[in-house]
Amino acid sequence: MTNIITKFTRSKIRGSFSACLLFLLIGCDQVQTQSNTDGQTQVAQTALERSAQGERRKLTHLLLGTGSVRGVYFPIGGVICRLVNRNKAQHRIRCSLESTSGSIYNLRQLRDDNFDLVFAQSDWQFHAYHGSKEFENAGPDKALRAVFALESDPLSLLVLKQSEINQFDDLEGKTVSFGYTRSLQHRIMSDFLEAKKWSNNNFKEVRPMSDKRQIAQLCDGKLDSILLLTSSLEDNSKLVPQGCKLKFLPIQDASIKQLIADKPYYRTGVIKQGRYFDSENDIMSFGLGATFVAHESTSPKAIYNVVKDVVENFRDFTLLHPSLETLEKEDLPYAGISIPLHPGAERYYKEARLLK
Repeated sequence: MTNIITKFTRSKIRGSFSACLLFLLIGCDQVQTQSNTDGQTQVAQTALERSAQGERRKLTHLLLGTGSVRGVYFPIGGVICRLVNRNKAQHRIRCSLESTSGSIYNLRQLRDDNFDLVFAQSDWQFHAYHGSKEFENAGPDKALRAVFALESDPLSLLVLKQSEINQFDDLEGKTVSFGYTRSLQHRIMSDFLEAKKWSNNNFKEVRPMSDKRQIAQLCDGKLDSILLLTSSLEDNSKLVPQGCKLKFLPIQDASIKQLIADKPYYRTGVIKQGRYFDSENDIMSFGLGATFVAHESTSPKAIYNVVKDVVENFRDFTLLHPSLETLEKEDLPYAGISIPLHPGAERYYKEARLLK
């Protein structure tokens, strides 16, 4: 939904009536003719100037649907708007944002033209486009278009630091927890196990429980390994008792490649060295991610400039929020994106040689 605000003022034309009266007997027609000619020229010039000013004043307004003010999407939306708005004098695009309840709400509101761009978790982007899961009743939204990928949210597989478990396959025959049965990390792990040709039978026991209980039981030695979302670690790391030392296990099984091929809303991700639990190395994993999407009808010029502002200020962009620190410029048109790119985004990526 694009609002174009154009202001026009009426030019006032003052005639030469007084001059005609003064020179009525000595050639008013000549004076009148000259005055009309000058007036017409002035009117034409004024109209052109006003038209040019009106064109300069046209402003495209983009409204972003984000997420909770306490979440990740809202502050990242603020970062994007800041980058766009500081160049609005050049491209005449203004950006503002609203907090929302998240991906599903955003995608429904985008479909109803209540937002121009929205954040969406990569799997919900897929389901909205195909009309599956929560979008089954509404049907496919084939006008949905991707703009760029954002941060990844890889799975965090944790064991005690002194544990002799060093890779995923070492968990066979162990007691583990992948969170509540309906939790997001449990659902992602179920897809991974299916791709790996494993099941719960490969473990001694799989105990469903909350993140808080997972941490407590791991530190008490009642579990061999637990599973959390990296996006939850900022809060969950505060629940680790003093003296309980943890380490990450990588999840980089060969079956992940097939899983991503089958379900392209998944993507690989990295947990940066030293970010949590004094980890000594970067840890490779996989999971879902955030995406930025629009409708095909959203102005190609506006989308082009949004992408341009992000890419050409990419270092500043990734430094403005911690969750963006692992994002690579090459990820933008690909990572977790399972729907067609918006024409404006595609045009910029081709110019920037970011599309293969």
